[in-house]
Amino acid sequence: MKPIVKIEPHQRRCSIDGSTTALASMLITLNANQYIMSATIKTAHTLRVQYDFRYIEFQQILTIITATGVNYKNGFFQRLKYQLYSDADLQARDNLKITPFCCDKVAIRRENL
Repeated sequence: MKPIVKIEPHQRRCSIDGSTTALASMLITLNANQYIMSATIKTAHTLRVQYDFRYIEFQQILTIITATGVNYKNGFFQRLKYQLYSDADLQARDNLKITPFCCDKVAIRRENL
């Protein structure tokens, strides 16, 4: 029997800057995507996105953000953070492909020999 794997969606933050109408259209576009569970603006310039990492990458979310006319911070440390987000998504996707090596094997006992 295979163990049940519970997949939690990833939650990421991004600093954004744009007009009120551009932010509203960005939220509508992000929430309309089937792989994004929720997109909210918590503080004045912080976007919080919860998405399914199996089907969409964080770089694709950044592309959607720029396509709607909203800018995101793109400094050195932000680029480093975005790269870590992308690497974590890739690592999680790769981990789902690995089959467990110990959970489905029957232990050999001395009394059964």
